[in-house]
Amino acid sequence: MNWKRLLVLFLVFILLAGGSALAVWQAAKHMKLGLDLRGGVYVLYRAVETEEGTDSTDKLDRAITVIRNRIDALGVAEPVIQREGSDRIRVELPGIDDQRAAREVIGRTALLKFVSPEGETIVEGDELDDARASYDEYGRPAVALKFNAQGTKKFAEATEKYLGQPIAIYLDEEEISAPIVNAVISNGEAMITNIGSIEAAATLALQLRSGALPVKLEELEIRGVGPQLGRDSLNRSVYAGIAGLILVLLFMLAYYRAFGLVADIALIVYAAIVLGILTALNVTLTLPGIAGLILSVGMAVDANVVIFERIKDELRSGRTLRTAIEAGFREAFRAIFDSNVTTLIAAAVLFKFATGPVRGFAVTLSVGILVSMFTAVVLTRYLLRMLAGTGLLKAAPPAQKTARTNYVRLFKYTALLPVVIIVAGIVSLSVQSLNYGIDFTGGTIFQLDLGRPFTLEEVRETLEPLGLSGAQIQQLEAAGSAEGETHELLLRTPELSDSEQDKLFATFQERFDLPEEALLRVENVGAVVGDELQRQALIALLIASVCMVLYITVRFEYRFAIAAIIALLHDVLMMIVFFSFLRLEVNSTFIAAVLTIVGYSINDTIVIYDRVRENLKRARKEETAAVVNDSISQTLMRSINTSLTTLLVLITLLIFGGVTVRPFIVALLIGVVCGVYSSVFLAAPLWLRLRERSGRKMKTA
Repeated sequence: MNWKRLLVLFLVFILLAGGSALAVWQAAKHMKLGLDLRGGVYVLYRAVETEEGTDSTDKLDRAITVIRNRIDALGVAEPVIQREGSDRIRVELPGIDDQRAAREVIGRTALLKFVSPEGETIVEGDELDDARASYDEYGRPAVALKFNAQGTKKFAEATEKYLGQPIAIYLDEEEISAPIVNAVISNGEAMITNIGSIEAAATLALQLRSGALPVKLEELEIRGVGPQLGRDSLNRSVYAGIAGLILVLLFMLAYYRAFGLVADIALIVYAAIVLGILTALNVTLTLPGIAGLILSVGMAVDANVVIFERIKDELRSGRTLRTAIEAGFREAFRAIFDSNVTTLIAAAVLFKFATGPVRGFAVTLSVGILVSMFTAVVLTRYLLRMLAGTGLLKAAPPAQKTARTNYVRLFKYTALLPVVIIVAGIVSLSVQSLNYGIDFTGGTIFQLDLGRPFTLEEVRETLEPLGLSGAQIQQLEAAGSAEGETHELLLRTPELSDSEQDKLFATFQERFDLPEEALLRVENVGAVVGDELQRQALIALLIASVCMVLYITVRFEYRFAIAAIIALLHDVLMMIVFFSFLRLEVNSTFIAAVLTIVGYSINDTIVIYDRVRENLKRARKEETAAVVNDSISQTLMRSINTSLTTLLVLITLLIFGGVTVRPFIVALLIGVVCGVYSSVFLAAPLWLRLRERSGRKMKTA
């Protein structure tokens, strides 16, 4: 035992762990949180009115400027106002409590005009100089207007001409007031009356001050999360992250001993680097983003597992410890590189075609993959070299004799099982379609905290007068409530207008005596968004598949690529089938889960392919079937250990995560199991079948 080297290694471990903990703490303090973690309003608008011959791009840019001015006046911290495509604007308002008021301020066109008794426009909103909430002579809420020089002149001439007659005031083509002109107004001041409250007057004044939107905006998608639900989601995610990381660290330490200790230090440093990069890039962390971050921790283990298993193989072949470490890294790098590149392809496609939180998931997953490659190839290698000089590592592990499994011969059975399940799933889908969420079908989701246990009959009685007795009702257990008590209610209804949403919430307020903050979440999605989502999902899968085929063909050969894509098709179909059997909700995060599993599964398959390719070069005279069997057996522990660590993380998310992220986690759980199955039992044996068939065709020709 070299105590000097051991002391140096111990100090390095302490410095890395302490520095990483400090970095994580600093990154957590400055991390930008998404709406689902801090509460707020998300709205997706589409421009539905543009004049002939005008530049729609300019109109949309001017609309963004007007919206930004209105939001700045609301005092919202760190708002997001971005253009999407050619006709859409995405608005995110974190920390907003009054969601309905915020939407009213943002989306109203606010086209103001004064119209004469003959129907001619006298003064328009762009001739306003100022607008303020005020009170009229009777103490009623009103909006005081002041025109600019041009507007003052026009208004003075109009009041002189129409003395004793009404001048109508229109807002967005709707008459809101028609006062009688009692005197000539030459100072350019006027007042809008007949406003319900001083709050409404302040909102209208803000809209008029910031200017009218140059184009009418239609709400395609609205999602609102109350601060209480956001905090709960954040706490649950943090608990899941801590529990998942601890489980992974303990597993690696228990299974790999000294090697596992190195992997644990590398994982801690990995987490610190990832959080630091995300903070530096000003990435907004959302629930799917946290899921991607936690999932990437499980996937980061993969590179270390591949390296450790290769080192074990080299030790069994008779190499010394140091040469085994170097050879293990050299041989493992190719598999790590190819598998991670194919996963990055899926993440890149997901980023390109996804929006909002799902795109954040793609970013965190991509950063995690890149950092895991760095920590595994650079940091783990450095630490293992130091560890080799301490005497803690044994020169060779004990011999392991395992029964040789004939995966090639089992293929006809292992392929038959998923075929039977998929056929049964197709029958199920022909009887009843997938349980599409509002992301696909359009509709409205309300999540309420009723403050006490309730019955479904109470809810149905409340909904019946509103004509919503057919709404889907789900009871949820609120955080902090006694076990078995369900205080929270989740409603899924057809798409509701703003007024219908207000009426629905007001009805529940009256029935259950609820405060304003009882509205935890409201989402309203138009059917057009669902149609686009399905189309984008199909395009994303096709593009990801084509890119992977090209990459695998270049790095391996075309038969490897075909077999890999068939295995991935198996994974996707199995996820769809199980969602059909279990009647789980299919929403936008399901698409993210499918693409994630495509990347995860191809990662596993590539590692096996790499070993097949390597063994073929070393045993040219040996039967190819034996090479396939040996390659799968040699990488089996890697597949099992990587899957176990990933499943540990996902299970903690399922236990601690809230209802919002649950469909996403269930989809990942199903996908991981199906992905491991296809990688071990289908991909390589299928490649062998394709190879043998093409060989027979060549001999026949």
